[in-house]
Amino acid sequence: MTSEAVAGIRRRRLREGFAAVLPALFGTGAWGVITGVAMIQSGLTLPQALGMSLLVFSGTTQLVALPLMVAGASQLLIAVTAILTGLRFIVYSASVSRDLVRLPLPRRLLLGYLMTDTGLGLYQMQRARGAPPQRVAMYVGYNVPVWAAWHLGSLAGILLASVMPASAGFAYLGVLAVLAITVPMISSWPAFGAALVAATVAVAGWRWPWRLGMFAAIVAGVLAALALEQGFARWRERTVRSR
Repeated sequence: MTSEAVAGIRRRRLREGFAAVLPALFGTGAWGVITGVAMIQSGLTLPQALGMSLLVFSGTTQLVALPLMVAGASQLLIAVTAILTGLRFIVYSASVSRDLVRLPLPRRLLLGYLMTDTGLGLYQMQRARGAPPQRVAMYVGYNVPVWAAWHLGSLAGILLASVMPASAGFAYLGVLAVLAITVPMISSWPAFGAALVAATVAVAGWRWPWRLGMFAAIVAGVLAALALEQGFARWRERTVRSR
């Protein structure tokens, strides 16, 4: 295959990824706006908010860490909480390791930094349908637009926070943003079960200290998805054997 043909396939994968993730970008940007506002209203300076947005790049982790920072929790507790809420990315990384393992380490680190829940979810759905060529370009096409939408939204939220009153009345916007991101991704029974269990645990743990209810909801959702996936796999295996 000529270099021109390879470049053409790469561009097509980028376009396909962007087209697939486009409907979720508004919700991602809105979630970034809410997180940007929360950082400033929690007392962070402009450089601190920008640095947290660029380095942490996780709305869940940032919104869990901010109340701890405001409450004066120890740095160790904040760090441990942030690590626990980001553990899912270890699973994410393992799921794409075969596609990226041959790349140089700096490039793998960059692609790992660009990894997003929305982008990787869509990438894995496409990956499950087959193994198309230029999968790295497909990965970039799914994740980079989400990265850009997040940071543009976060920057907008940081700038808007200077003129918005300090009020919890804007919290519902974050809920709407999360719904806009997650609802289109609930396309299977394991995903539906994970969402239902996570929502139930999150509501039950709403008043738990240090926002532990959010962390418990993440863990419960992951375990529910794994259990349902294994259950369906065993059911399919029994169905095939009975034929």
